[in-house]
Formats: sequence, structure tokens, C-alpha cells
Amino acid sequence: MIGLFKNPVYKLPFNIQIFLGCLLVAMIPLLFSGVFVVKIFEASLNRQSVTSTKKQLEDARDQIDQLFSSCESSCYELAWDSTTYRTMLDNSSIDVQKDLYLSLYQSVQKTYSSISFSLYDAGGFLRFTTESNNQISEYLPRDWGILKKASQSRNMAYYWTDPYLNKIPGLVLQAACSLENPEGARTGYLVLDFTHDNLSRILYSDYSDKDTFIILDHLGNPVYCTKKEYGPDEISQIITQARSGTDAGRFLYDSISSPKYGYTILLQKGSQISASGIKTMKTVSIAIALFCLWLCLMVSLALSRSISLPVSNLDRAMKKVRDGDLTIHLTTNRTDELGRLIESFNRMTRDLKSNLETAIRQQKDLNETSLKLYQTQLNPHFLYNTLDTIKWNAKINQNPQIPVLAENLAQILRSSISSSAFITLRQELETIKSYIEIQKIRFTERFVYEEEIPYQLEDCLVPKMILQPLVENAILHGLEDYSQGYICIYGTETEQDEKKVLLIAVTDNGRGMSQEIIDWINSPAPKNRTGHLGLYNIIQILKLYYGQQYGLHAELNPEGGTTVTLIFPLERG
Repeated sequence: MIGLFKNPVYKLPFNIQIFLGCLLVAMIPLLFSGVFVVKIFEASLNRQSVTSTKKQLEDARDQIDQLFSSCESSCYELAWDSTTYRTMLDNSSIDVQKDLYLSLYQSVQKTYSSISFSLYDAGGFLRFTTESNNQISEYLPRDWGILKKASQSRNMAYYWTDPYLNKIPGLVLQAACSLENPEGARTGYLVLDFTHDNLSRILYSDYSDKDTFIILDHLGNPVYCTKKEYGPDEISQIITQARSGTDAGRFLYDSISSPKYGYTILLQKGSQISASGIKTMKTVSIAIALFCLWLCLMVSLALSRSISLPVSNLDRAMKKVRDGDLTIHLTTNRTDELGRLIESFNRMTRDLKSNLETAIRQQKDLNETSLKLYQTQLNPHFLYNTLDTIKWNAKINQNPQIPVLAENLAQILRSSISSSAFITLRQELETIKSYIEIQKIRFTERFVYEEEIPYQLEDCLVPKMILQPLVENAILHGLEDYSQGYICIYGTETEQDEKKVLLIAVTDNGRGMSQEIIDWINSPAPKNRTGHLGLYNIIQILKLYYGQQYGLHAELNPEGGTTVTLIFPLERG
């Protein structure tokens, strides 16, 4: 933890700290934002490329599946057409041949791709075809290839060919279905030839010049590529890169399969932003960052100068104040926080100078007052000597009440002018006894005084002369016109808010206080009241010494009279 407060940055000058702070605050977000913008832009383009790639693949698969579906429908219509199998049995009639050719060309039109429809007899020899450029095989073997697959399947059979080994240029796929007469005997085969041009015509709207579609058969062998100029090596390299993920910076690879027909379409999509484009963006970002760096340098220098200059002036002025020069004064035309700080400094120096002058004047007055106090401390000794003289003259003249008055009055005087603000409860009770002795001479046999203080509380500290006003109030006001009065002081110890509290009560059986006075005593903050200065002083002493939660509590006794209780913390001397 100590090392945290020894940061070497804080040893630099204040203006350098501000300059570096402003520079870092401006440059760090700028650099991060520049890098993030390039990365986010690149990620956004890649995400869009992935989405568009999947859409392209789905559209291409749907187009090819729709082509195969329409071809199947056309083939089934021809297979169930009576003209077809009658022509296979007897093709000498010109009208029948015309009808068959018409049906074949209508089927071609339904596929929207100019696929070649051909009829082979049961022996595999070509009888009819829609192809006019003599690129259709005159004979297809029945023991292998498409005719064998068609003879083994009751549905449409598909046979992917190798476009680079086939005798017919560009032949990619053959489809065939078996033709049977109403008795179930095979009369021939209906064969469809799908060439490279047929598939390219279907996929024309789904790719651009940068895109490459490759169709793989159910064994994963390439059978079609949109780039007709690519040979087996180029196609194999694309498939390898797609499977290994290499060259991913330039191209994006994805594939989709047809669950119904078993083929797979692989797409090599050119990146929407080239490496040179990303490099250009980085170059532009660096140029902007350098420009912003220069701008931040200028602004940081101006800002640090505008802040550090007033602070430096304040620092020099504070050094002069520390050396004792209170006449220093700073001038400024700023109205911001620094301007208000300088005005506060000027006001502080004025107040310090004024307070220093006041303190010097007060110290001078205090010295004069102390001298007078030392002189007045001689007066109590003169009073003690005078009271002692009165006491002994009264004894000589045989007047017993005057010695008692003089002796108890001296005791009360000695206690009231003592230098200690706190005395023990035992000492306070001795003073009360002296006061009671004086009052008994005045009110002969009109009241009885008792004390009920546990011995363990006698050494508790109390403010001196704190009980005398309460006892005086009970005698002069509570027992007025009473011939059998009773006054008792009792104490107890309790707890309040987990603190030990001392309760000392003065009770009498007199006429009692008015409810107005009781409410005044029990109020949280009683104000000074004419005629009750002693009670008010006791309340203020207790609250000033111990806190606002302490003080006096008054209540009327059920049998008559009043009980006034002092409440303050218990402290032992």
C-alpha cells in the first residue's frame, strides 16, 4: 500500500502532470477506437458475407432441386403417356412420331433449361432425342451406367458423370426412368442429359465473377464448376482450401447439401474488402491518429498552461504566507473555480491578518485580566480572617448561633471559589450540610433533612455547587409556610444507551411546582426564565458538560411536593 503513494508521476511538475494526463485521456480512446473501427468494419463485412453466402447457397440448391423436380414430373408424364410405349413398339407411323416429338419438346419447355430428352429402346439403342447437334450417344450399355441404375429403380435414377472423361463434352449428369407397357414389360428408357451449360443457366443469377460454385456428388467427387476454364487441379485445390480453411483472408468458403438428391454445393466467395482495402483503412486511421495526436499536444499544452500557471502562483503565495507574510495579494480576471480559489486565498490572508491582530489584542486583554485576578485572589483570605474573628468574638460574648453561621459560611465560600470545576459527591454533600446548618438557624425546627446516598457513589465526580440551588429552591419556595417540612437527597446508578448514568434527586413534601415550571424544566432546550436563574444555570451546566441528552427532570410527588432529578454520566474520581 505504501508503494501506491510513491508513484513517480507525482514527482513531476504539476503542468507536466496535467499535460500527460490530458494527452493520455485523449489518445488512448482515440487509438482504441481506431483499431476497433477497423476490426468492427471488417467483422461486419465478414458477417454480411457469411449471410449472403448462405443465401446464395440456399437459392442455388432450391434452383437445382426445382430443376430436378420439374424433370421428374415431365418424365413421369411421358412414361405414363400411351403414345410413348406405342411408339417404342411401332415407330413406323409418321403421325405417331410427330406426337412423340411434340411431347418431348413440351417436356423440354417445362424445365426452362433446354435439357436433352432421349428415348432408348429396351436394348439401349437411341430411338428419339431432342438434341440436334449429334452429341447424344447412339447406344447406352444396360450392364452399367445410367440404364442399369434405371432398371434397378422404380423411381427416377441419377448418374453423375466425370465431365473431363465423358465422350460427350460438358455432360455432367444423366437421369433416367424405365418405360413399361400396361402389362409391366419394359419397353425402353427415358434419359435426360444435364450439361455444364444447363446448370450454369440455372445458377446464372446466383453468383458473380468473384464467386465459384462447385457441385460434388454423393461420394464427394467434383462434377461441376461454374468456372469452365478450371481443370481438375484448380478444382481440387479449391476443395482442399475449403476443407483446411487456408486462404480465408481472400475467400470465404461455405457449403450446403440437398437431402433429397444427395449432392453438395461448395461456394468460394471473394472477400468483399480486399487486403489492400484493409491496409488503406489502417493507413487512413494512422494518419487521423497522428493528426489527432498533434491536435491533442496543442490543446494539452494550452490547457496545462492555463491550469498550472494560477496553481504555481498560489503555491508561491502560500510559501510567503508560511514564512509569515500576510500582506500577499493575488490578482486575477478568471471567474471559474480557479478564480474563486484565488479570491478565497485572498480572503483567507485577510482573515488571518485580522484574526492575528484580534488574537494579539485579546492576549493583551487576557494578561490584564489575569493580573486583576491574581490581585482579587487575596480577598478570600481577608474574608476567611474576618469570619474567623467574628466567630471567636461571638464565642467570647457567648452567642452560639453566630459561630455556627460564620463557620458554615466559610465552608461554603471555600467550596465555591475553589479552582477545581468538579468535586466528589461526598464533598458536595458536605457543602450542602453547611448550607442546611445555616438555614436551620433561620427556619428553626421547620424541616428535616436526610441523605440516602450509597457509599459506593460518594466518590463520583459532580460539578461543584450543583445541588445547592435545588436545596435552596426546595427550602425557600417548596417549604414556605410549612412547619413540618422534609427534604431528602438520594442517589442511584442506572444505564442509559449502554452507558452508566448517575441519578441524584432532591425531593420535598412542600407545596410543589406549577405544571408550567415542570414543563419548562423537562423541555429539550429550556430558555432563560426570570426568577429561575439557578435552575437554568444547572440545566446549562449539565448540557454543556455532558451533552444535550442530559439535564434535569422534575415531577410532582403523589403525596405532595416535588422531586427534581439530576441526570448525567457516572464518573469516578
